[in-house]
Amino acid sequence: MDQLSSRATASAMAVAAGTGRGGPTGLEAAPEVPPLVPGSRSLRAILPESYRQGDFADRFLAGFDDTLAPAITILDCLDSYFDPRTAPDAFVTWMLSWSGTSLPACVGSQGRRNALLLGYRLHGLRGTAAGLDLLVRHVLGGAVELTESGGTYCAAGPDDPSVPVSGPAWARVRVVLPYGASMGRRGVAEDVEDLVRDWMPAHVTAHVVVEDGVDPLLVPGGVGRTF
Repeated sequence: MDQLSSRATASAMAVAAGTGRGGPTGLEAAPEVPPLVPGSRSLRAILPESYRQGDFADRFLAGFDDTLAPAITILDCLDSYFDPRTAPDAFVTWMLSWSGTSLPACVGSQGRRNALLLGYRLHGLRGTAAGLDLLVRHVLGGAVELTESGGTYCAAGPDDPSVPVSGPAWARVRVVLPYGASMGRRGVAEDVEDLVRDWMPAHVTAHVVVEDGVDPLLVPGGVGRTF
């Protein structure tokens, strides 16, 4: 009996001293709660002081902080999602759909961002030579050569005999893309041609030619451009 009593007493003293298995209480140690960053949006930051006497509330709310952190980060950066210069690519395409701007898949990220930045200016000039130049230069990253029939006359009335009878309107458009833009990429030239035709006035018969530019390394002082 004396030996059993001595062993029980020794075990109790070992647990009380923290030398028993599993720590002072015989349980696994709880993970440490990360320190609270001043000015953070953590739920622990708005916890009343009366609930912070122990570490239970901190450990309990730390799990919610990990779950809510992505949503809070998105809300903090919401203005960047609506800025064409910083928005994700998928968001840029979505915003372009708000104005009915349909661009082929061959138009790169920078071209789509430029189309969004130009906004009403690009659409306001649609159907004009200036609008076509804006589209090809800033969205497609190329250059355009335009020859058209023209045909603007001033008349006193609809049946003014001094106004010559004009034939059907026509335009010849030559689009020069950056070097290598359509090389080895099937359908790029056709997509660009369709885009240019869509940007022309409906009554104009357009003949569109799409070509690759010259290798910038072969041009003195030339600098390559990304399509």
